[in-house]
Amino acid sequence: MKRFILTALVALFAAAAVVHLTAQPFDSAAQSLAQGSESAAPAATVKALLDQLKLTSIAAKDPEEPGRYVAALYIADSQLLVISAPFAVPAALDKFIADGNYMDAYQSLQAVVSHKGHFFVVDMLNDGLKRVNEPDQPFDSTTADGGATIQFDGKWNEQKRTEADYNAQFAKDDARYARLLRVLATELRKKTTIE
Repeated sequence: MKRFILTALVALFAAAAVVHLTAQPFDSAAQSLAQGSESAAPAATVKALLDQLKLTSIAAKDPEEPGRYVAALYIADSQLLVISAPFAVPAALDKFIADGNYMDAYQSLQAVVSHKGHFFVVDMLNDGLKRVNEPDQPFDSTTADGGATIQFDGKWNEQKRTEADYNAQFAKDDARYARLLRVLATELRKKTTIE
């Protein structure tokens, strides 16, 4: 009997949850799912390590894609600019990284003529990507392959996007950015053990 009552209660709660979710418009449910930021924690780690090491830039090889690099320019309490891109002369970037010339590596990745394969993030306030900015606060943005920049300001209509497309792009870019930040954090941790 107790088992039957427990099963009935579980079924009742599940039904109530389904009714609650289906009562919300789809966009509201998608919006609440998209509020989280996968990149927030790794951004905080990178910021803390850059502060600890008193660095304003960092660069690293992408361990998952040979010939691709990740570099960041850090402006304390303002923004973190991160680029991921292939580079035609890997030996040059490898030397910059080995010598600790991270700004040269960052500038080299930014200076190439073709932006095919580039992914660029402007993380305002150095706190990871946010799907929508707070009122009177700057918004984050991403640019892929030198194409159109997507602004995460909640104004998808002005960018000729649907809310669902905007949310999907945020989730994709946020996950990609989180991975890049983890690559940079790994490089920064190597420096903390050396110095």
